Amino acid sequence: MYRTFYVFLIAVCVLMSLGVVNAQDIPEPACPTLGDLPTRLTSGMWAKTVAGFTINRRAEPDLQSARTGQIPNGDIVRVADGPVCADGYVWWQLNYDSMMGWTAEGDVKDGTYWLEAVGKIAEPAADSSEPDGCLQPPEVYDRIVISGSTLNLRTLAMLDHAQELYRAEGGVIHLRDSIMQGSYNPGGVAASFGTHDGGGALDISVREIGTGKVLTDEIKPLLHALRLAGFAAWLRDFDELYKGSPIHIHAVAVGDAELSGAARGQIDGTFGYFRGFNGLPQDNGVPLPDTSGAMVICDWMRAQGYKDLRGK
Repeated sequence: MYRTFYVFLIAVCVLMSLGVVNAQDIPEPACPTLGDLPTRLTSGMWAKTVAGFTINRRAEPDLQSARTGQIPNGDIVRVADGPVCADGYVWWQLNYDSMMGWTAEGDVKDGTYWLEAVGKIAEPAADSSEPDGCLQPPEVYDRIVISGSTLNLRTLAMLDHAQELYRAEGGVIHLRDSIMQGSYNPGGVAASFGTHDGGGALDISVREIGTGKVLTDEIKPLLHALRLAGFAAWLRDFDELYKGSPIHIHAVAVGDAELSGAARGQIDGTFGYFRGFNGLPQDNGVPLPDTSGAMVICDWMRAQGYKDLRGK
């Protein structure tokens, strides 16, 4: 295929030198097609890296552009734009941890894919009343370790979307670096009363890395971004869980199929988020009001049966 194209290119150059062909008439090289590496992605969908190794991100879709970072194997990304065909590769612009860059879909020469689709993003209904920023997460439960904590890719996708929303408002906390406790951590912290035993739960520090300073002004916008991204999220203040407990945000992913029973109770149980409470069971059985911001209900949550249960 490539030898044929090079012969064609030489012929075009000769014709250009003779004035027979203009530069604007030269066709772009075709993307690899069926039999080479048919693309499996579309703009707007979620994908994960499956190369078996860390892949590069570049500033532009070609091999000559500067490398702007890397994406580890098994991580989650959102496809922002593409495809673009250059240098024998199919390139896609990816949103990784709220950072943009171009990555090839795979190696055409041996037919190996480096990216795999894990779910499309549903378009909001024409009569939707959901707030701007809602985005349905992918239903993918592969596990990954981030900052020493285990999360599933669904939760990580939601966290990255929250990062994007929060950063757009000027937020300075990097969420992947601020995870204090992740999921699948049975018995890890007794005060969590089992909420982290399954998937979908994490604790996020609101203190400056290095100094320990509480970033007070960051708390409100971060809570809102996490709720827009699909989390039931609350601030847990100093000493709130037990004497000496640190300040942090506790977040539980709405609709996660692997939530523990305790975490599911924080979503729509008697002391849960959708009932307007703070998610903490009380010894006297009387739930405490949610003081961490406005409830967010997205269309994808409604489709899964979640609704405003306040007063019910």
